[in-house]
Amino acid sequence: MKQKKPRKAHILLLLIALFGLFLRLIFFSGMGISDSLVYSKAAHDINEGRGIDPESTLTLSTRLGLIYPTALSYRLFGINDLSSVIFVLITSVASIILIFYFGKLLFNEKTGIIASFLLSFFPMDVVYATKLNSDLPSAFLMALGIYLFLYSEKTGKLKINYFVAGMLIGIGYMIRESALLVALFFIAYVISKKQINKEYFLVPLGVMAIFIAESLLFLSLTGDLLFRFHASQKYLIEAMLAHNYFGRLDFPTGLLHYPWLFLTNNLLSFFYAFIFIAVIYLLYCKRKETYGMMLWLVPLLLYLSFGSASLASYTPFMAVDRYTSIVTIPALLLLSVFLLEERRVIKKWAMPASLAFLLLASVVAVYTREDRNSLENLREAYPFLKGLNKTVFIDGRSLAAVSYIGEYSINKNLEKYPDSLGKAKNSYIAINRNMIRNLKEANKNLKFPSEIKNIPKEWKVIKEFGSSEKDKIVVYQIP
Repeated sequence: MKQKKPRKAHILLLLIALFGLFLRLIFFSGMGISDSLVYSKAAHDINEGRGIDPESTLTLSTRLGLIYPTALSYRLFGINDLSSVIFVLITSVASIILIFYFGKLLFNEKTGIIASFLLSFFPMDVVYATKLNSDLPSAFLMALGIYLFLYSEKTGKLKINYFVAGMLIGIGYMIRESALLVALFFIAYVISKKQINKEYFLVPLGVMAIFIAESLLFLSLTGDLLFRFHASQKYLIEAMLAHNYFGRLDFPTGLLHYPWLFLTNNLLSFFYAFIFIAVIYLLYCKRKETYGMMLWLVPLLLYLSFGSASLASYTPFMAVDRYTSIVTIPALLLLSVFLLEERRVIKKWAMPASLAFLLLASVVAVYTREDRNSLENLREAYPFLKGLNKTVFIDGRSLAAVSYIGEYSINKNLEKYPDSLGKAKNSYIAINRNMIRNLKEANKNLKFPSEIKNIPKEWKVIKEFGSSEKDKIVVYQIP
């Protein structure tokens, strides 16, 4: 029996996926200085047989759908930057393949190929594919659930897909709560169809199956069936109050945060300028085959812009580029349909020029990104700090980072800053200028010892790490 030769589209898809992987590895981001450290520590604690650390940021350390795969990766490959992000990287590359099948299912193979090519170098995806964050894996599983749903809708086959779709969305929720916003797509879809098939109820049943399993797991770990929900709601309120709701309750400027993000964030702005043009054009031309993707893109994007992250009170989402990952696939599919229009001006000029411009702009945006290798200075400083034979005071976030760098080995000489350093004697202090500046920008209410800003004259500089004056780590000896 002759084996089937691989089709041209599948060969192109493989090459595009490899290109996407190449870009993500070349522009490797590495461990971040915020959420990533919480996820990493929680994964390590799982491997050590410890439960959820009550001192951690609970809404992050309860995202077991991200933490357990990371824990498995640590068991297999040890604790390092690649093992920390391998799950995220796999889902990012898998999304490049998935978007092709969306294009093939809803439009044609050519649309799928163009969409996968766009996603392979989409700068927001390239950057966050190698950061330990929950957005890309959650968005992938949510999208895979939608694909299975639409596949059964289009073909009438595999009714079990409706239940599996719900389970995948539920697992996406285990990674990040925003996966549940996909309910807006299903509501809009049912309204547009003007009918409810009995199979549709299998989707929420699939979600509930995962939710119940997760709740039982939390019951065994914490004694609280709804531990994650309670921790998440509590954290949201505390975070919003600490950050003054990120300025999003200020009317009317609070309503403009997401429009401003799309205009100014170079991981999004170039692409979304074309995407919004594509949406307007397709609506004007009444391209009904694109309406399904618009039912995904528009409601979720509007909810991100104006909806609430909490069920208890109005707590708007912070305007962050990675939050938009839940609409990346429909956005790029709509752009692909537009770029493949048969009109001469689009086919001959706009499409090749747009692809070339977007590829160039994306590479520049990723290359000039300043938050790659965020822990570089701390990696350099770690052996020196560890080798000092007296107490070394350092800010809490840098302490968490060096704990990760040291693979969570116990460093008895490293301690978090006390409230005041006035009584500190015969010790050392490390001031991570970049970290402290970022922490202050993120939380205006955060307090550091006054000596950090006004260095006492008797403190002596014994070592500096980093080339940039504003980002250096300076180690002082306190006599």
